[in-house]
Amino acid sequence: MHLTVFGATGNTGSRTLAKALAAGHQVTAVVRGAHTLSDHPRLRVIVADPMDPAQITTAVDGADAVLDTIGARESGPTSVCTDAAMSITKAMVSTGARRLVLISNSAGVAGPGDDWCTRYVVKPLILRPLLRHSLTDMAAAEQVVRDSALDWTIVRAPQLTDNRAKGSYRKAVDRNVTFGIRMSREDLATCLLDLAADPASIGKHIHLG
Repeated sequence: MHLTVFGATGNTGSRTLAKALAAGHQVTAVVRGAHTLSDHPRLRVIVADPMDPAQITTAVDGADAVLDTIGARESGPTSVCTDAAMSITKAMVSTGARRLVLISNSAGVAGPGDDWCTRYVVKPLILRPLLRHSLTDMAAAEQVVRDSALDWTIVRAPQLTDNRAKGSYRKAVDRNVTFGIRMSREDLATCLLDLAADPASIGKHIHLG
């Protein structure tokens, strides 16, 4: 596939980029400025502001799938994920690109699939207050994607670690994964590539664990 990765130098994006190239895909990586990405015959690097649709139209034009791995690093109020989602969806619509996979967070979504303690204590009383700014931003980004006319998949990941890949992951459609507390970024990257090629995941919220 021809893939475009936003957030390609981040913890998850860099792993997704490496796995995509190893799998034989053509990849366009969007970076803000100076970067340490290695030269690769199937890698195209575009320096652009992902918050400006006019700057990223070239990056998404012709892409079979766009992977938005941008995450907020600020601990305070932020709109990074929302602004990026607005820009990327606008650029995709303008170029005719259709497939979008967005990384979000399962911490703010309590519901079916959660055990009692997670659903009624951990998420609403601990995680939501602790992560309220980033969760608010991600929820708004999700809404931007859902409101688009794109073939979207929203991936709600648990706490991410830098541990070695297990080589497998658990997922559920439109419901939480029971005891899905954490997963490695390596396994998340594998999942993103799997979902990008899976039309059955279009219009779905995929919860991981």
